[in-house]
Amino acid sequence: MTRTFSEDELIAETGVSRERIDWMTEIGILKPDRPGSFRFGDVFRVKLVGALLNGGFTQRQVEWAVSDGHLNLDRADEYVPAEPAPRSDRTFAEFMATAGPRGSFLPAVYSALGLPAPDLSSPIYTDEEERLLRFLEGWRLARSDETLIRAARLIAEGTRMATLGWADLLDEQVAGPAEERVYRGEIDRFPKEVGDAFVTLRILQPRMMEWLVQRYLEQRSVAWIVEGLEILLASRGMHGPPPRPTTPPAVVFVDLSGYTRLTEERGDEVAVGFAATLQRQAEAVAASKGGRLVKLLGDGAMLHLPDAGRGVEAALDLVRALSVHTGISAHAGVHAGPVIERDRDLFGRTVNLASRIAAAARPGEVLASQAVVDAVDDSALRFEPSESAELEGIPEPVPLFRATANGNGPSA
Repeated sequence: MTRTFSEDELIAETGVSRERIDWMTEIGILKPDRPGSFRFGDVFRVKLVGALLNGGFTQRQVEWAVSDGHLNLDRADEYVPAEPAPRSDRTFAEFMATAGPRGSFLPAVYSALGLPAPDLSSPIYTDEEERLLRFLEGWRLARSDETLIRAARLIAEGTRMATLGWADLLDEQVAGPAEERVYRGEIDRFPKEVGDAFVTLRILQPRMMEWLVQRYLEQRSVAWIVEGLEILLASRGMHGPPPRPTTPPAVVFVDLSGYTRLTEERGDEVAVGFAATLQRQAEAVAASKGGRLVKLLGDGAMLHLPDAGRGVEAALDLVRALSVHTGISAHAGVHAGPVIERDRDLFGRTVNLASRIAAAARPGEVLASQAVVDAVDDSALRFEPSESAELEGIPEPVPLFRATANGNGPSA
């Protein structure tokens, strides 16, 4: 049920005067369903206009913008992310005092999340209260208090990148061109279809993120269970999934070298171009070797090939192709062995080891495991011993081999 606000509640929620509410109603920014009955979007409207006035705009300028159709907040109820929850009967300071031994860290958590420091004397919203209690309870067993700050930064960085990047793309591709036409005088109103697209995409984004978070957590859970079971069996002197009678498949990870630095220097459009090129080349190379691109991983790709030989060939070809088509180097790791496949994704020790071998490779280099070398019987491929590497999660150094085609590196 949609929550409504009386005028007194709206004043208390926004901190403005009754005169401000009356003025905004008079000029048509606020349109109560009946006298003294306001909607949750009106909180956003009042705060936005307050920010404009505090920033130096005059009431007369706001009135002109509204009357001329340039400041139209009628659809704010649609694109405000969520209806505000009611306030708790406790101030933030009172909540913090009862939130357990780590409750005092909550202001620092807000800072790590990129949010303004909470007003300790104001009542906390009930939804924030519930989430913060779960946050503290969930990390209760963490050994270090710093874990709370690290967790907040992690959730904030990914969410901020997705949220602001989505909004920037929406402005660039949809709203921006229409705004430019308004500013040039080509049209006198913001097109309705642009407003419709804006609302649709603003509403869609958090739903997409919620869906993806569930999918990513499901993938992580499966990987955690599979890896844990393999480690448990190994610790008991038993083996994991028995090897198939045929040649075991290969898993290849390919990463672009220096991708983060280059995209920071050249901008998001270049990053999008690199990602598109990576996908095209990875799909083409994998298909040519009878395999498939499993998924993209930001600046890298994971491939599944039928056997070790074709895995090495695919890694060499893809590293070479990416160098040609992006102008930057790539590196790759190849491992062969049993994998667990679920919903077209791959899990297990073979996947983890291939990923860590790729991380050990230098720009332009393809590294392979001993299992790959043992499985390949192809005079066109050569393997040079490389230094054994300390790989994350692997208790002992892992022998690695530099793969080349006909004695040449992948960039030849």
